[in-house]
Amino acid sequence: MLGLGTLALSFFLLAPSGVSAANSFAGANNYYAYALPESDRITLLDGMQAAGMKVLRTWVSGQSAGQKKSDSVAVPDLEANGIGNYDDTILNLIDQLMVDAHARGIKLLIENSLQAGDIYGRTYGVEGFYTNSVAINAFNQRITHILNIHKNSLLDDQPWSELGGYIFGYEAQNEPMIFDQSFYLDHLSWICDSALQIRNNVGDTNQLIFTGGGSAASSVQPIFFSSSCAIDVVAVHDYNDDYDNFMSSATSEAKAAGKKLLVEEWGSLAPSGSARTANIESNVQKINNYKVPWFYWELITNPDPGEGQDYEIEVNGADWSTISSLADTTAAITNAAFDFSASLAL
Repeated sequence: MLGLGTLALSFFLLAPSGVSAANSFAGANNYYAYALPESDRITLLDGMQAAGMKVLRTWVSGQSAGQKKSDSVAVPDLEANGIGNYDDTILNLIDQLMVDAHARGIKLLIENSLQAGDIYGRTYGVEGFYTNSVAINAFNQRITHILNIHKNSLLDDQPWSELGGYIFGYEAQNEPMIFDQSFYLDHLSWICDSALQIRNNVGDTNQLIFTGGGSAASSVQPIFFSSSCAIDVVAVHDYNDDYDNFMSSATSEAKAAGKKLLVEEWGSLAPSGSARTANIESNVQKINNYKVPWFYWELITNPDPGEGQDYEIEVNGADWSTISSLADTTAAITNAAFDFSASLAL
């Protein structure tokens, strides 16, 4: 949601052929979690821990203050002062977030997001960001800076590429090229090339590389299952509740390719009430039928302000008991379609 359109042990004994003996799991999205005051950040993480959620997805993307009417502070983008001129403020904040999350059994999925109208778009144009060789090289250097040049001072000055106990995985961008479906289909190689740039910086294969999602069924493309594409996990974004139209074949394709798949974004429109409760329950039941993990879009720490496409759920607020109990239900599913246990290990 939002974007420019916006990385243990395997148990095989007694497991049927082609079936994982691992459990499924749930997680959540909050793109500005690192910008929240400490008390709100801890509320978010404590709530996730209580619900048994294992992964928080957040973005390396500058934000103005007061996101979703929260008390979040303004945070400059990594390259707010110019392409290649790095301000690590946002990375330092995520350093703290990953430490706080780890203490609660939660790992981060970090997305190197850019926003519409950002410095890349202003310099190269929206489409040029994906096609201009100078833009591609600059973005690749941004990836390298995030993963290997920056060091987490809270964790013995280690680069993120070596923090597999804290980081579940990475993706180059949220919903790349979602602004134009034809352009997206013509430039899918950008997603694979960006994934390779991430993998060239991260030798730990338990830190997974994700596609960044798309629009429902278009999230799933044959190229992602190719052995030549450095993608590990196909991320599905679906706000249409139409999983049954494509998830069965997508799950089978991922298994056959030795890759993974999960529902990285889904949400149920506010306002709260019996209809929303039923919709939340229906979505989770559909996803759980395929025994794949899901991350809710999105959890917040203040009353839902009702902005735009309104899928937010306040931790400990309305609908929290519904989504948190369903996360527990999901975590109890055995013989999951894919075994993420090595990447979830702390």
